[in-house]
Amino acid sequence: MPCSDCFNRREFLARSALAAAALVAAEGCGDGQIGPPSHGGAGGNPNAPVGGPVTITVSQFPGLATVGAIVDIGHERAVVRQSATTFLGLSRICTHEQCDADVVNNIFNCPCHGSLFSASGAVIRGPATEPLFQLATTFDQAAGTLTVE
Repeated sequence: MPCSDCFNRREFLARSALAAAALVAAEGCGDGQIGPPSHGGAGGNPNAPVGGPVTITVSQFPGLATVGAIVDIGHERAVVRQSATTFLGLSRICTHEQCDADVVNNIFNCPCHGSLFSASGAVIRGPATEPLFQLATTFDQAAGTLTVE
């Protein structure tokens, strides 16, 4: 039976292989987004985490007992205890290309292009030229909770 829009077995296999290869390539790219994740929390700043304030119980993060230690609290945020009652909140989003920086040996390390930041958020090594975005913190000493914007 003749068909003008049909294709033979060879064409079917070739098209199927091409579709499978495209699917594998798309899956290898993660969420299909090219480049670093999109951000834009506080005032649309691309270096600010999204999702609103995060409240933690300080005792659940043992590293926060040490003044000067960087503690990753999740949600693209880190905290550094500065004194018994003061904390510095920092975004973990690198100011170079907005990749999420990791905390390694008390330094922020961006895995995308190698930027390093100190516990104060200052650039130690580029390509980033701007410090990490600082986040407002509120410490409730009676409850032992810390809210990071």
